Amino acid sequence: MDSQRTGNGYGPNALGFQAIGEWARLRGLVLKQWQLDAILAMDLKRREIMAPKEEPEPEKPKVSERPLSARLFDALFPSKK
Repeated sequence: MDSQRTGNGYGPNALGFQAIGEWARLRGLVLKQWQLDAILAMDLKRREIMAPKEEPEPEKPKVSERPLSARLFDALFPSKK
């Protein structure tokens, strides 16, 4: 079933009842309620595990509280005359 799953650009879509029903029909199966529940639970767990994890962005070091001005620049980098 997973190989026929569609996606939305953000990851795989959930397996729908139509896809599960068609899969069962093609194989000549009549699913019991607990089997359908198990397929849906496994699908949910698979998508949770495979979802990309957001990594926290590293905190950028603060360089200075003061904005850079021409006067400050000249004080930091005096001309060599």
